[in-house]
Amino acid sequence: MYRQTARTRANAVQRKEGLEQAARQVVARGGFTAASISAVSAAAGCSAGLVYSYFDGRDELLAAVFARASARELAIVESAAQEAPTLAELADAVVSVFVERAVAGRTLAYALLFEPVPESVQRERIRARAAYAAAIAEGFRRVGAEVSGTDSADAGGADTGRLGICPEIAARGLMGAVLENLFILLSGDGPAPSPDQVQRLISEISTYSRRALGAA
Repeated sequence: MYRQTARTRANAVQRKEGLEQAARQVVARGGFTAASISAVSAAAGCSAGLVYSYFDGRDELLAAVFARASARELAIVESAAQEAPTLAELADAVVSVFVERAVAGRTLAYALLFEPVPESVQRERIRARAAYAAAIAEGFRRVGAEVSGTDSADAGGADTGRLGICPEIAARGLMGAVLENLFILLSGDGPAPSPDQVQRLISEISTYSRRALGAA
């Protein structure tokens, strides 16, 4: 009876990760629509049969690619939400992270956020958005924003403004403001926005978000 050794298991993990990386590169160039098994196997320099030996099919592979990519983005959003010292700066940081990274990788960002995808990938997308909202809501709590609407300074916060609503609802509202504007930015076929246009968009979304949150 064949038994895997530690080395063969490590090699298998490495090959599977290589296939996921190749699929991510294909998605980054042309979206999930472009990520056929043949395209992924060509990018990985292997046969289509090897892909099927590690994944049950295209949907499972794309779900794995989405989960890995979204986990990387979530870690960056979590870091931004954890480091901001005030409610206003937290809103600014979240807006900046989403917009700047989306502009830097427009095709991948559109694929992760908006492209029609198989059901298995959509489930990962729903989980990812819930995780983003949870990270931002935790940031609101950390800076002292109050659910009840009591001045946050009373809870030990400083310059945090008045949230006055459930942090989760506020977090989803902030995400909605960002995503709706990103959809307009990413779904067009025109040239990439200039750095000045990007900074102006960030400033305008941040101003709206701070006012909506009651932050100075």
